[in-house]
Amino acid sequence: MDKKILKEYEDKGLSCPFSILRSGETFITKQGESQKNELSQMGMVIFETISTIGNIKIDAVEILGDKKGVVVDVAGDRLVGSLFNRTPAFDLQATWALISELKGHPSPVAAVVPKEKVRTKLEVGILDEIKATVKDYLGDFSERIYQNQLKKQRINVDELYDDDARRFIFALGKAAGMIIGPSKGTQLTNKLLKLLK
Repeated sequence: MDKKILKEYEDKGLSCPFSILRSGETFITKQGESQKNELSQMGMVIFETISTIGNIKIDAVEILGDKKGVVVDVAGDRLVGSLFNRTPAFDLQATWALISELKGHPSPVAAVVPKEKVRTKLEVGILDEIKATVKDYLGDFSERIYQNQLKKQRINVDELYDDDARRFIFALGKAAGMIIGPSKGTQLTNKLLKLLK
């Protein structure tokens, strides 16, 4: 989602609006830039939870603390929401109305038609190296995370291309970050990317 559109809604009174794609890409205004990583991780947890429970349709998430809150509209492969302070003047209904209006704007990322590009086929053995590296970081959790992301990213284990491997690696890093923390997750991602060089 275009930052300009998010800024428009921020100006309309929507506190720290954001949009998160299933791919992990997170769009946010300048006001929320410092919380981009946390929101990106939250988005991943929401997508993971939705896919885990499967047949229950979830279209909204509301988390209200004493001082802060976050509300999220689940629109397929995109989350649209707001992070806010709970002050006496805060109006939850007005926030939901603005989010509903905001979600009607198309995501330019989804609308972009990619240009023809040359894809490099990788040796299938690279997956064994990726798996071994993930195990170094995640131990007993590694097999489940690895298999979940393999399925979620629709990786063809018999025919692996560089762009699919990169997508898979970023997904593994994000999933690992939920268990071992974001900095270790980033460290894992960087180590895995080196395997492709």
